[in-house]
Amino acid sequence: MLTVRELLRDLDVRLLAGERGLQLPVRWVHISELLDPTPWLSGGELLLTTGMQLQTPAQAREFVGRLADH
Repeated sequence: MLTVRELLRDLDVRLLAGERGLQLPVRWVHISELLDPTPWLSGGELLLTTGMQLQTPAQAREFVGRLADH
């Protein structure tokens, strides 16, 4: 199982926030455009989204906060 750190390194991308979670394993990948995908997440997932539903910065903050609290 890959960790977040390994995944970022392999993809050659830069982390902007969330260094505390780098050691966490990525168990599964989900794709979702739901405003609240948390009912379908159980922990350890990498969530991919375009963010098309997030029309304002406030909605984006709420979305990220909901995921962080989950």
